Amino acid sequence: MTDQQDGTEVHDAKGVVVANYGQVFENFADGTPSLKDFIRSEQFRAVVDDRTKTFVGREFVLEQVDRLIKGADGNSGYIMIKGEPGIGKTAIASVLVIRGYVHHFNIATANIRTARQFLQNVCAQLIVRYHLPYTTLPPQAGDDGGFLSQLLSEAADTARASGQLPVVIVVDALDEADRAEPGSGANRLFLPRTLPPGVFVIITTREESDPELVVDTETDIWIRDNDPANMKDVADYVRRFLAAHSADLGAQLAETGSDDGEFVEWVTQASEGNFMYLVYVLRDLANQRLSLDPKQAVAGLPKGLTGYYQQHWSKMKDSDNTLFTTRQRPVLCFLAISLEPVTLMQLVEWTQLEPGDVMQVLSDWQEFLNCDNSNPEHYRIYHRSFAEFLDKQENLQWYHDKLASTALAKIPGFLS
Repeated sequence: MTDQQDGTEVHDAKGVVVANYGQVFENFADGTPSLKDFIRSEQFRAVVDDRTKTFVGREFVLEQVDRLIKGADGNSGYIMIKGEPGIGKTAIASVLVIRGYVHHFNIATANIRTARQFLQNVCAQLIVRYHLPYTTLPPQAGDDGGFLSQLLSEAADTARASGQLPVVIVVDALDEADRAEPGSGANRLFLPRTLPPGVFVIITTREESDPELVVDTETDIWIRDNDPANMKDVADYVRRFLAAHSADLGAQLAETGSDDGEFVEWVTQASEGNFMYLVYVLRDLANQRLSLDPKQAVAGLPKGLTGYYQQHWSKMKDSDNTLFTTRQRPVLCFLAISLEPVTLMQLVEWTQLEPGDVMQVLSDWQEFLNCDNSNPEHYRIYHRSFAEFLDKQENLQWYHDKLASTALAKIPGFLS
């Protein structure tokens, strides 16, 4: 399959060549002002950019997706891409977005997780993408899945008439979306049980998560950490990183007497097939915050993503326990429990620290955080897995209670 659109090429599901995919996002912003207000593509652009700039392989997933949606005129259904945290599901979703598909990313740490956000965003994109006869969304569009189902049928009819099938919607991190109201019988995000012919919804979710999705047609694609195809992609990623950072890593390899092949083997084995591990560990090795020991080989590297978090957490704690206890831990734990990105001054209020002290923590832990370009800047935990690590490592309930007390104290007379 070759799909070329505005400078972006996808060749036979073997990865992507990105020239200028900004047009993909601009296309979804071409609607009337009232529709543009609901479309979130520009908010997701940084995610897509970040996850595709070093994208490697994943043919074994993309080829299955293309096979399922091929000849879509009489077929439809859900395609569920499942895997553990950090294994690259969002990167795959991002590559699919570059093709020009309608899309939505659930990002719990950014508080993008509700059915209303999803419905309004996707409905507005469908209208713009398939030139449907609406200038705005009806008020009830975000209340339930009725208007979405209507638009899917209309989009499929329009696409079929113009030879543009399949209609594809990409939904990333369904497990981070709010659960349906108990007893309602509704699917998560009000996704319809039945899809019109020619319509496919591609969903990524954690393998152990209950997607709360009852549908007529579903095909699962599993990304196993120990799958040979996944491990091959991991090794390729390490190999490419080594080639791009030979100046940073070459001297270190020479000092340890190891060669490129040994390095690739060590890191691949230690990663346990997890791409988020590679992002952190390879960067630390290049910056010499981690070092190689050829006598220990893979034993000298943290094992798996949780092992990396634990090693870094312990290292920062041991280097200056007072600084860690009084500044770093509270700032990070408050970030972990926040339901949305927060400003520097919010963290100052919650922690009762000086602004300069909070800024220093944010700088020291910047690789674990995301900072947007708003004014004032907002911060959040970069990857949900780190927030979950903190939840297991620390007593986050204390921070929840502290935050609640801070909010209640602002109510005149409430605590008097």
